Amino acid sequence: MAIVLCLCAVPSAFSQSLNQLQQQAQQNRLLQQQQQARIAQLNRDLANLDSATAQQLTQLRSLEAQITRLEREKADLTTQIDALDSQRKDTEAKIANLEQQLQGLKARLSAMIQSLNREKAGRYLPLLRSQSFTDLAVRTRWVSTLGQHQTDLIDQINTTVSSLNDQRTRLQLLVQDLGDKRQARTQRIQALSQSRQSVQLTLASLRQQKAGRQVILRETLVAQAQLQTDLQTLQSRITAELQRIALERRKAEEARRQAEARRRQQQQQQQANSRPSDSVSNLPPVPRELVGALQFPVQGGRVAEAYGSGGNDWQTIQGSGGSSTVVAAANGVVIDSLFIANLGWTLTIRHSDQVATQYVNLTQPTVSVGDRVSQGQVIGTTGGGVLIPGDEMWFRVIVISTDGFRYVDPSRYY
Repeated sequence: MAIVLCLCAVPSAFSQSLNQLQQQAQQNRLLQQQQQARIAQLNRDLANLDSATAQQLTQLRSLEAQITRLEREKADLTTQIDALDSQRKDTEAKIANLEQQLQGLKARLSAMIQSLNREKAGRYLPLLRSQSFTDLAVRTRWVSTLGQHQTDLIDQINTTVSSLNDQRTRLQLLVQDLGDKRQARTQRIQALSQSRQSVQLTLASLRQQKAGRQVILRETLVAQAQLQTDLQTLQSRITAELQRIALERRKAEEARRQAEARRRQQQQQQQANSRPSDSVSNLPPVPRELVGALQFPVQGGRVAEAYGSGGNDWQTIQGSGGSSTVVAAANGVVIDSLFIANLGWTLTIRHSDQVATQYVNLTQPTVSVGDRVSQGQVIGTTGGGVLIPGDEMWFRVIVISTDGFRYVDPSRYY
């Protein structure tokens, strides 16, 4: 039975290059996944930077709006201060003019008093010359009125000057208050300007980070595209390698068949030499009773290629679809289970001392070596190899004798 399994195997040298290519392809796929994760992370970083930039721009616009408002208020205060300062200057000019008039009046009043003092005697003489009491009263009242007029005029000017001084003081206080407000707004504008400068620096940093991320993203996308190109090249090489392996396998299979034919010929020759009366053509077929009735091993399947077609020693059975169910053809014991990358799993079940069946191109079997199976029991599904279509299976019936073994046509025993 070991001879049968060895004949089914493809030499490891054929698959070594294929395994290397497949490993390279797997590494490329892992790199692609890493690059894809990196691209996703870069896109998230860019989205976060865009969000942060939008927040900073909103803050910058708010600061600029506040600065503009404060500058407008500062300009209005400056205009008010200029107007009040102009009023203050006009008031001071009026005060200076009135004080000058007051000084003139005081000088005239002083001169008049001195003149009255000098002419006091002279004024009494005209009064004494008055011809009547009425004339005396008129002259006296006239002199008194002149003095009172000068005094009232001085009082009026003093009142006006005092009012103007109050007005000047009020204007000075208003100017000082507006100046304080303007100074406060100036300080606030300076603080906001510093904040605006900080926000502008932050925006510049965010834009720089975004530009850097975009450069990295472009480089990563280029690397991703190169990986995809390399992977396609590897896939093409893998396909070519599979075709080469298939060709080598066909050559090896042909050599195996030729060797098997020579071995059979030699065996038949030896049998003919020992029993001259017999010939190969007269060898009777294996009795059905020896093999027994076999169940068709693929549920819902059909014979796609008959036994002996193209020199094959197996029957190709095609299922109804990929991963078709495979069952044991008869009761028996699993004696071997072998995985070959190009042919999938191969199961061998021995049903008696003379008969065994073999199932090639299975996926992971559902039974193991040593398990006892019954006819119709599910042992796996098709599609484990790369050289055989996923819906097909090679089925062999092996007859064992003391002289060796031989394959027979399974169709005789369904």
